[in-house]
Amino acid sequence: MRGVRHRLSFSAQKGGRDKGMAGAYCIGIDIGGTYIKMGLFDAQGQGHAFRRTPSNASGPPETLFETLVRACRDLKEAARRQGGRVIAVGLGVAGKLDTSLGRVVFSPNLPHMAGFPLAPRLQEALEIPVFMENDANVFGLGEAWAGLGRHRRHWIGVTLGTGVGGCFIVEGSLWLGDHLGFVGEIGHMIVDPHGPPCACGQVGCLEAHASGSALTRGMIEALKAGAPLPEEIEHVVRSGSLTPEDVYRAAESGDPHARQLFQRMGWALGLALANLFTFLGIQSAVIGGGVSQAWDQFYPPMMETLRTVPKMLDPSGIQIYRTALGPLAPLYGAAYLAWTRLDGSEGPLRVEKP
Repeated sequence: MRGVRHRLSFSAQKGGRDKGMAGAYCIGIDIGGTYIKMGLFDAQGQGHAFRRTPSNASGPPETLFETLVRACRDLKEAARRQGGRVIAVGLGVAGKLDTSLGRVVFSPNLPHMAGFPLAPRLQEALEIPVFMENDANVFGLGEAWAGLGRHRRHWIGVTLGTGVGGCFIVEGSLWLGDHLGFVGEIGHMIVDPHGPPCACGQVGCLEAHASGSALTRGMIEALKAGAPLPEEIEHVVRSGSLTPEDVYRAAESGDPHARQLFQRMGWALGLALANLFTFLGIQSAVIGGGVSQAWDQFYPPMMETLRTVPKMLDPSGIQIYRTALGPLAPLYGAAYLAWTRLDGSEGPLRVEKP
């Protein structure tokens, strides 16, 4: 099939790279709208060091790039201290990408990175190969390499962070469509044509309901409308430091406005997944990203929507899982991307039994 790439060869990865790879590492990086996260991985998928630093996405692209270079050099030094060396880097970046040129075309959450030749510039600075893919796709690669995706042939991946991303695994392979620079952009499916505005310029996108930015914007709008909010939430809103974690804590403490935002989030996620499941004829999804830590708040309304909306599906067969790798899933996937692109070990997937 034209759109399939990255056939995940776990059996080859588990043993095929041992010979001659002693002391070799790849860096896996997830560049989000809030943080740059990265890890140092050996050929067996073991993580040896991890870093997290603010992405400064609102600043000029050179600022983010310099931050990225410093963090990579720090991990290269960590590898050297362990008697090893970094031989390649995998990048997961939010948005529409031109992976052949290694540049960001458009990213709602990294608006100043448009047109920036990120991969070639990083390759030049580090003097090792750098490979780039969409951040939600590397989430899918990570789960398929070392997480819950190892046990399933067909599933949808959803990442909940500053924005909402998605990927599609079919027959154990990452689906890339016609290689247009985007695929699986579930966050920009419209779930309510009269809904709130999205960073992409549309209205009513899933991302405008179910992302970290949607949660914080909802609380800010509630305060502007004169809604009574908990004192601590009002303080952080006025100081400009409100985070999705703050909204979650407010919901946990019983604040009705925060709880309503998570109800809306669960409904929107359930509706989007119901449509995709009905169209694709599958029934499994893995959800990750930092905002997935609010699972207990959005999971019940999401499942209620999934039980009532998709009339073609048996509700008892629907399987929604929370990532087994937590926030590290995209780092695993980006490192896997680097390993497979570097050594050409892409091959047929062996799906493991649970």
